[in-house]
Amino acid sequence: MSKINTLPKPVTKIEESPEPEIQYAATAELFAEIHQWLEARGGNKQKTAREPEDDVATYYDTHNYRLLREGIEYRIKNKGHMMRHDMKLPFDPSNREVLPDENDILWRTELKFKTKEVKPSLMAFWGQALLNPVKERLQRRFFDKELHPQFLSIFSKEKIDHNAVCGSRVEYSFQTGHMESIARSKRTPTLHILEIELRKGDLKGLLSEKAALEAEFGPKGLVLLPQRKVIMGFELLSDDMTAKQAASFRDAKIRNTRAYAAAIEEAGFGARLAA
Repeated sequence: MSKINTLPKPVTKIEESPEPEIQYAATAELFAEIHQWLEARGGNKQKTAREPEDDVATYYDTHNYRLLREGIEYRIKNKGHMMRHDMKLPFDPSNREVLPDENDILWRTELKFKTKEVKPSLMAFWGQALLNPVKERLQRRFFDKELHPQFLSIFSKEKIDHNAVCGSRVEYSFQTGHMESIARSKRTPTLHILEIELRKGDLKGLLSEKAALEAEFGPKGLVLLPQRKVIMGFELLSDDMTAKQAASFRDAKIRNTRAYAAAIEEAGFGARLAA
């Protein structure tokens, strides 16, 4: 049996945090208007610079996209003298679907740690109990040496915390950038993505912000993001995929879209996804 490639003990403790968020597709003009709207409402805290630098992340997966099939995203970002390893997975890891709920909230859990190592290592996360269902499906047939860079995300991000109802704190993340192939030969058009995420407090705070935001900017063109960035990244690779890769991508894409959620609900299997 091949030796499993693992990182030394992470330099920093692995952080685990729930990530309930709603994602929107916007425009530069809408970003400017939403900024003004937030300023007029007050209760804001600027978390990043007004003109932040590009945030570059390299996404990793196996040759046949095993992580994508599990609903897992694994990326590494350069954070100065350290590399930050981020893993996002379904809120309930016993499921492989990553789908918005009836309120358009995307429920995921994020795990992350920092190290000086740039080498990817899924095994470095294995000590987290949250991953037990995933380990049962992958551990016996997965090795870190199988992880390869797939594509890049290059975004500038401005983050603002807003005090919402019920003492909640909701983060507005304004993201402008694109997805790009590792060879830099393909890229998406420039994207303007707005994410609102509950950082503290009651879910009513997030839903209140959603209602106010959509009432004000829905008529002006703000819409729910049709597909996640990771799916857009894999789309860039579609022309060069093998038959097995294409099948894996097609399966993951179908299972992780709103259309799939609607079909499941119509077929009477909504309880399985919500369980």
